[in-house]
Amino acid sequence: GQSQLNPFVNPADCTDAQLLFLVAVYGYALFQASNLISDGSELLLLVPQWAPIVGSLVLPILGAVPDGMMVLFSGLGDNAQEQVTVGVGALAGSTIMLLTLPWFLAMLAGRVSMNKN
Repeated sequence: GQSQLNPFVNPADCTDAQLLFLVAVYGYALFQASNLISDGSELLLLVPQWAPIVGSLVLPILGAVPDGMMVLFSGLGDNAQEQVTVGVGALAGSTIMLLTLPWFLAMLAGRVSMNKN
């Protein structure tokens, strides 16, 4: 038979140390990519004739495209409906976390004593 090359690592074949290394490498790659997108969008805002278009159209699209791709690619393959459900759940969970964490930190930083003293 024909051997197929797969560029992805099967997590079932990895030890705990290898999985930790993969998480660190993938996390670093995502961190660098998000920094590049952020820096590029800030540079686009420096062009005066493009700033209104960039702020109102380009930046929201740049923020939504990765989420949409995550949901889209989660539906590829067998049992697509269940996989899309998992992708949408991950998207909703990350959005809720991104909204809840700053709210909690603002409440924590802005708290005051209820006593008259």
